[in-house]
Amino acid sequence: MALIKKADLDKMNQTIISGDLQINYEFLDEESLENEAEFTDVITKSFAIYKGLFGGNPRDTLDATYTDFTIKVSKTKDSGGEADPKSIMFNWSENSTLGYGSWKSVLMHELFHLWNGETIRYKNGEEHWFNEGFSEFYTFQTAVRMGIVSPEEMLSTSALSLGYYTGSKGLGNISMRNAGVDDITKFENFFLVYHGGWITAMVLDIDIRSRTNNGKSLDDLMKWLYANFLRSEKLYDTNDIINGIKITTGLDYTEFFNKYIFGTEAIPVATYFDPGKALWDYKWNDEKKAAHKFYYQTLGIGITGVVN
Repeated sequence: MALIKKADLDKMNQTIISGDLQINYEFLDEESLENEAEFTDVITKSFAIYKGLFGGNPRDTLDATYTDFTIKVSKTKDSGGEADPKSIMFNWSENSTLGYGSWKSVLMHELFHLWNGETIRYKNGEEHWFNEGFSEFYTFQTAVRMGIVSPEEMLSTSALSLGYYTGSKGLGNISMRNAGVDDITKFENFFLVYHGGWITAMVLDIDIRSRTNNGKSLDDLMKWLYANFLRSEKLYDTNDIINGIKITTGLDYTEFFNKYIFGTEAIPVATYFDPGKALWDYKWNDEKKAAHKFYYQTLGIGITGVVN
């Protein structure tokens, strides 16, 4: 067995300081080490956006905020990861994920879990539709704002996510909450949990923006959860999400949740947005972009000449 020199070991373990952020890297291969600058760029930019969204830094299990965390990085066949308080396990690959996702969106998803999932903690697996779906929603919204995903790619990705949701085998047979109750059921209903949650976030954000003329959005809910649900004191469930939206926006979505989250009915997405028409108008009909402004804003797409 080849011995690893101390100098080489030190090189594989690096601490990067960027402003208040301290990233403690543990690289498990040379290719990962060589990609450090790109990892750091994605982390620092998305961390700042997430901090602004929630209104503060992530918190550990003792409710202390932190800006330092460890990330173990390795190159593998496919990208994936896992997050815990102050810690991320990240596997990256040059291969794309679903749609226009990449290792960058996977890394950003796991980073988001330092807040949603580890700072704000769910009571049980029935809330994975929110934990995973909303994390994916904000990951891609942020990726657009950072220029990692183009507006056209985001519009196409939202349509793809809708297809995964409407085509999921569990839709109509099992509720979105029950679909994530344990690891086995969650895996069997992956698209209903992840993409059902993602579509739910999109629909709610569009509807809230539309009904309040952009005065409110899901961002207000995320700040409320961060301010009121200390992991060490109180865990959230779906009823808390309903209550939080009502408190922060003045809108009552009880019936919506009873049908589509607690119940098994499919969300009537066409009532809220039309991804094909929105993409067509974005590319070729400037004068009709305003008709989709809330949808574009939900996806992180800024439209020149359209008043927010």
